Amino acid sequence: MGGPSLVVRLETAILDACTEQREWPARIAAGVYAGVDFAIANPVLAEPASLQRYEQLIGRLAGFIRVNAPAGSRWPGSTDEAIVAGIVGLVGDHIRIGRVERLAELRPDLVLITLLPYLGFTEAQLWANQVESVRRRDG
Repeated sequence: MGGPSLVVRLETAILDACTEQREWPARIAAGVYAGVDFAIANPVLAEPASLQRYEQLIGRLAGFIRVNAPAGSRWPGSTDEAIVAGIVGLVGDHIRIGRVERLAELRPDLVLITLLPYLGFTEAQLWANQVESVRRRDG
């Protein structure tokens, strides 16, 4: 057949982007950007999939967040799975309604949402802004 599935390629893109960074928040931010960029380039990802496949993807991406996360700094009341499901849903919705161009603009906000339960608003916002400014500078 035609090689790895889109989901496997998505996960690979995210992991590859994460490993290029040293600090955990930078790894998470790079993964968010890589995942959104992959979805923009492969909008077929937003097509309806089986519930099992969706749950597996959410679980694996949530696991990526937990790996090397700051111990004991997580705020109560949120789960990595809920954060990832919200992001995946938002990205999918934008693709399905034809607002793919808006996704690139949302990447810093998605980084903020992902880092918020671990770092608090101020530090998460700093990371989101820093990553976006580096991306703009590097083109």
